[in-house]
Amino acid sequence: MRRLTLTALVAALVMTVAAPVASASPDGMDVREQLRPVRHATDAFHDVATAEAAGYVEFLDCFDSEAGGMGQHYVDLEALDDVVEATHPEAMVYRVRKDGSLQLVAVEYIVPNTPEVAADVPVLFGRRFHLNAALDVWVLHAWIWKPNPSGMFEDYNPRVHPCPAG
Repeated sequence: MRRLTLTALVAALVMTVAAPVASASPDGMDVREQLRPVRHATDAFHDVATAEAAGYVEFLDCFDSEAGGMGQHYVDLEALDDVVEATHPEAMVYRVRKDGSLQLVAVEYIVPNTPEVAADVPVLFGRRFHLNAALDVWVLHAWIWKPNPSGMFEDYNPRVHPCPAG
Protein backbone atom coordinates (compact mmCIF):
# COMPACT_ATOMS: atom_id res chain seq x y z
CA MET A 1 0.00 0.00 0.00
CA ARG A 2 2.81 2.38 0.87
CA ARG A 3 4.52 1.76 -2.49
CA LEU A 4 1.27 2.57 -4.35
CA THR A 5 0.82 5.80 -2.39
CA LEU A 6 4.43 6.84 -3.03
CA THR A 7 4.06 6.03 -6.75
CA ALA A 8 0.85 8.05 -6.96
CA LEU A 9 2.49 10.95 -5.14
CA VAL A 10 5.49 10.93 -7.49
CA ALA A 11 3.21 10.73 -10.55
CA ALA A 12 1.12 13.66 -9.29
CA LEU A 13 4.25 15.69 -8.59
CA VAL A 14 5.65 15.01 -12.07
CA MET A 15 2.36 16.03 -13.70
CA THR A 16 2.15 19.19 -11.60
CA VAL A 17 5.69 20.23 -12.46
CA ALA A 18 5.54 19.22 -16.15
CA ALA A 19 2.12 20.60 -17.05
CA PRO A 20 2.91 24.31 -16.69
CA VAL A 21 6.17 23.89 -18.57
CA ALA A 22 4.39 22.52 -21.63
CA SER A 23 2.23 25.64 -22.02
CA ALA A 24 4.59 28.21 -20.53
CA SER A 25 6.68 30.73 -22.36
CA PRO A 26 10.41 30.90 -21.63
CA ASP A 27 9.71 33.55 -18.99
CA GLY A 28 7.43 31.07 -17.19
CA MET A 29 4.13 32.82 -17.95
CA ASP A 30 1.33 30.70 -19.38
CA VAL A 31 1.11 31.45 -23.12
CA ARG A 32 -2.69 31.34 -23.05
CA GLU A 33 -2.64 34.10 -20.45
CA GLN A 34 -0.21 36.14 -22.55
CA LEU A 35 -2.46 35.77 -25.59
CA ARG A 36 -5.72 36.63 -23.81
CA PRO A 37 -5.35 40.41 -24.50
CA VAL A 38 -4.65 39.63 -28.18
CA ARG A 39 -7.84 37.59 -28.44
CA HIS A 40 -9.76 40.43 -26.78
CA ALA A 41 -8.22 43.07 -29.08
CA THR A 42 -8.90 41.09 -32.27
CA ASP A 43 -12.29 39.55 -31.44
CA ALA A 44 -14.18 42.10 -33.54
CA PHE A 45 -12.13 41.13 -36.60
CA HIS A 46 -14.02 37.88 -37.02
CA ASP A 47 -16.10 40.20 -39.20
CA VAL A 48 -13.86 41.03 -42.18
CA ALA A 49 -15.70 44.32 -42.78
CA THR A 50 -14.73 45.41 -39.27
CA ALA A 51 -11.09 44.53 -39.96
CA GLU A 52 -11.23 46.51 -43.21
CA ALA A 53 -12.77 49.50 -41.41
CA ALA A 54 -9.84 49.33 -38.96
CA GLY A 55 -7.34 49.58 -41.84
CA TYR A 56 -6.63 45.94 -42.68
CA VAL A 57 -6.54 45.23 -46.42
CA GLU A 58 -6.41 41.97 -48.36
CA PHE A 59 -2.77 41.11 -48.98
CA LEU A 60 -1.45 38.81 -51.69
CA ASP A 61 -3.08 35.43 -52.27
CA CYS A 62 -4.10 32.77 -49.81
CA PHE A 63 -1.06 30.87 -48.44
CA ASP A 64 -0.73 27.11 -47.97
CA SER A 65 1.95 24.43 -48.13
CA GLU A 66 2.49 20.72 -47.67
CA ALA A 67 2.59 21.42 -43.92
CA GLY A 68 -0.98 22.73 -43.98
CA GLY A 69 -2.95 25.84 -44.69
CA MET A 70 -2.33 29.34 -43.51
CA GLY A 71 -5.00 31.39 -45.20
CA GLN A 72 -5.78 34.80 -46.57
CA HIS A 73 -3.96 37.69 -44.91
CA TYR A 74 -5.42 41.10 -44.22
CA VAL A 75 -2.60 43.50 -43.34
CA ASP A 76 -2.55 46.90 -41.68
CA LEU A 77 0.04 48.45 -43.99
CA GLU A 78 0.36 51.50 -41.71
CA ALA A 79 1.58 49.20 -38.94
CA LEU A 80 4.45 47.73 -40.98
CA ASP A 81 7.40 49.16 -39.09
CA ASP A 82 9.89 47.97 -36.49
CA VAL A 83 7.44 48.40 -33.61
CA VAL A 84 5.79 45.25 -32.27
CA GLU A 85 2.56 45.71 -30.33
CA ALA A 86 1.06 42.52 -28.95
CA THR A 87 -2.51 43.80 -29.13
CA HIS A 88 -2.12 45.29 -32.61
CA PRO A 89 -0.91 42.51 -34.92
CA GLU A 90 0.09 43.65 -38.39
CA ALA A 91 -2.07 40.93 -39.99
CA MET A 92 -5.28 39.02 -39.46
CA VAL A 93 -5.18 35.55 -41.00
CA TYR A 94 -8.41 34.05 -42.33
CA ARG A 95 -9.12 30.50 -43.40
CA VAL A 96 -10.89 30.48 -46.77
CA ARG A 97 -13.87 28.18 -46.45
CA LYS A 98 -15.05 26.05 -49.36
CA ASP A 99 -17.91 28.49 -49.96
CA GLY A 100 -15.40 31.38 -50.18
CA SER A 101 -16.30 32.94 -46.84
CA LEU A 102 -13.53 33.82 -44.39
CA GLN A 103 -12.98 32.64 -40.82
CA LEU A 104 -10.45 34.37 -38.54
CA VAL A 105 -7.96 31.73 -37.39
CA ALA A 106 -4.72 33.51 -36.48
CA VAL A 107 -2.85 36.77 -36.20
CA GLU A 108 0.57 37.54 -37.57
CA TYR A 109 3.21 39.97 -36.41
CA ILE A 110 5.34 41.34 -39.25
CA VAL A 111 8.48 43.47 -39.11
CA PRO A 112 10.27 44.56 -42.31
CA ASN A 113 13.81 43.23 -42.59
CA THR A 114 16.42 45.92 -42.05
CA PRO A 115 20.02 45.59 -40.86
CA GLU A 116 18.98 46.95 -37.46
CA VAL A 117 16.15 44.43 -37.09
CA ALA A 118 18.31 41.55 -38.33
CA ALA A 119 20.89 42.45 -35.66
CA ASP A 120 18.21 42.43 -32.94
CA VAL A 121 15.44 40.06 -34.08
CA PRO A 122 12.09 40.77 -32.40
CA VAL A 123 10.81 38.48 -29.67
CA LEU A 124 7.20 38.31 -28.52
CA PHE A 125 5.54 35.88 -26.09
CA GLY A 126 8.99 34.42 -25.53
CA ARG A 127 9.23 33.45 -29.20
CA ARG A 128 11.77 34.79 -31.64
CA PHE A 129 10.45 35.97 -35.01
CA HIS A 130 11.80 34.14 -38.08
CA LEU A 131 12.72 35.52 -41.47
CA ASN A 132 10.33 35.02 -44.36
CA ALA A 133 13.00 35.42 -47.03
CA ALA A 134 10.49 35.47 -49.91
CA LEU A 135 8.85 38.63 -48.53
CA ASP A 136 11.95 39.93 -46.70
CA VAL A 137 10.10 40.33 -43.40
CA TRP A 138 10.40 38.87 -39.90
CA VAL A 139 7.21 37.11 -38.84
CA LEU A 140 5.50 35.39 -35.95
CA HIS A 141 2.09 33.73 -36.21
CA ALA A 142 -0.21 33.08 -33.26
CA TRP A 143 -3.03 30.61 -33.89
CA ILE A 144 -5.34 32.12 -31.30
CA TRP A 145 -8.63 31.34 -33.03
CA LYS A 146 -7.98 27.82 -34.39
CA PRO A 147 -5.87 25.28 -32.53
CA ASN A 148 -2.72 24.25 -34.39
CA PRO A 149 -1.44 20.76 -33.59
CA SER A 150 1.95 21.79 -35.03
CA GLY A 151 2.25 24.53 -32.41
CA MET A 152 0.72 27.85 -31.47
CA PHE A 153 3.42 29.86 -33.26
CA GLU A 154 4.02 27.72 -36.38
CA ASP A 155 3.42 29.22 -39.82
CA TYR A 156 1.12 26.51 -41.19
CA ASN A 157 -1.76 24.66 -39.60
CA PRO A 158 -2.64 21.14 -40.80
CA ARG A 159 -6.23 21.77 -39.62
CA VAL A 160 -6.62 24.55 -42.18
CA HIS A 161 -7.41 23.10 -45.58
CA PRO A 162 -5.51 24.26 -48.67
CA CYS A 163 -6.52 27.43 -50.44
CA PRO A 164 -9.21 27.07 -53.06
CA ALA A 165 -7.96 26.85 -56.63
CA GLY A 166 -8.06 30.12 -58.54
